[in-house]
Amino acid sequence: MSDNMYVAPQAALEEAGSATGALYSPMQASAGAFLGGPVGLIYFLYRNFVVLGKKSEARTALMLGAALIVALWVILPILPQKMSGVPFTVAYLVTARLVVEKYQLTKQAIASSTQYTFQSNWNVFGMGLLCLLGSLALIIGPYVVLYALGVLK
Repeated sequence: MSDNMYVAPQAALEEAGSATGALYSPMQASAGAFLGGPVGLIYFLYRNFVVLGKKSEARTALMLGAALIVALWVILPILPQKMSGVPFTVAYLVTARLVVEKYQLTKQAIASSTQYTFQSNWNVFGMGLLCLLGSLALIIGPYVVLYALGVLK
């Protein structure tokens, strides 16, 4: 603190600063999970935790996401071929929305916050498509390699 009583306190100015990060709303995270599959689910949850400064939760999201990918490697070959992928997609949507609302911020909380803003919908679309490529590479890629090597028929 300064001896000059006419100088504004620095801490008050820093606290009243602009937004500290852009977050994905629950609906945006769900849309990203819809577009990007399991990698989209992992990315959008992880990114929000990072922006919120919750490093432990971000790490947990990555670990649970890796476990999800491994579980899909195990489950996909034993599912009937005519089974629809809709239940998996619904599970990604519901999971993303519930986690964002419960452990991150709701849409209303982001809107009324002076610290956070919304990510753009174009960002959600672009990152969702990139995550889709990641999902295809991580889930289908190993099966393609095993088929090419003759391990799978």
